[in-house]
Amino acid sequence: YITISALLFLSACTEKIDFELNDGVNNRLVVEGGITDETKVHSIKLTRSVDYLSNEEVPVVTGAEVSVSGGGQLFEFFDEDGDGIYETNGEVAGIPGNNYTLNIRLEDQEIYTAECFMDSIESIDSLLYLYEEVLGYGEEGPELSYYYKIFLFAQEPSSPGDHYMWDLFINNELDTDTLNEKIFTDDTGVNGNYINFFDVFWIPDEKITEEITLVSVRMMSISKEQYEHHLALMLETEWRGGPFESPPANVPTNISNGALGFFYANAVSYSSVDVLLKTNILF
Repeated sequence: YITISALLFLSACTEKIDFELNDGVNNRLVVEGGITDETKVHSIKLTRSVDYLSNEEVPVVTGAEVSVSGGGQLFEFFDEDGDGIYETNGEVAGIPGNNYTLNIRLEDQEIYTAECFMDSIESIDSLLYLYEEVLGYGEEGPELSYYYKIFLFAQEPSSPGDHYMWDLFINNELDTDTLNEKIFTDDTGVNGNYINFFDVFWIPDEKITEEITLVSVRMMSISKEQYEHHLALMLETEWRGGPFESPPANVPTNISNGALGFFYANAVSYSSVDVLLKTNILF
């Protein structure tokens, strides 16, 4: 009787819920890209959002007028290949300490804007690495793996409220090409300090196959809004799954007119180190 009563109680607590998902009548512009103080061709990608359960390819946006202005500069972006990727006509560079404004005019005359301040950044002093055995856990229990731990040394400015993001390059090829592989944080707890032996990246043993491999780290100053956008995006995707997490929410954006995505303006600093195959430590 107790078992039957419990089953009846649980079945009585079950309720079917029908979700009203976006069926395509409310798709929105998605903006990805921005500028840095690197002298290079910069790009901004324009697409459209799709239905939640859609299997179709993301629609690209062509025929738009795209420009970025600020600090006495004007950069125009052109979609030469019709793939929704708008690029500057040649190599250009932003200047730290200036506010940059993105302007987009679509073929239907819809206008979108965004602003981002390009903060300055301190240089990376140096990188070191340590080839180390790490105990982890696999499907069959404890297992040993080897990693090249990349350590960063740099001075953190005394001004509070700085935010950073780091990328990893292996032989000049970007290894952290998705957001969940990048490292981003703020200066809470380290403001104004000299950063010693910050293990910014752990490179799995199998990714270093040559006798000498060039490993580079790109450090970027990012705005508080960009940090909050990236954090919210990860919390809504890769970092979901806990039993006590909050309900899903929209990811913040700095694009006007109901668009999605983020426009950034970042200063950058690079440093590199030659990694020797299976060598313990290099100074």
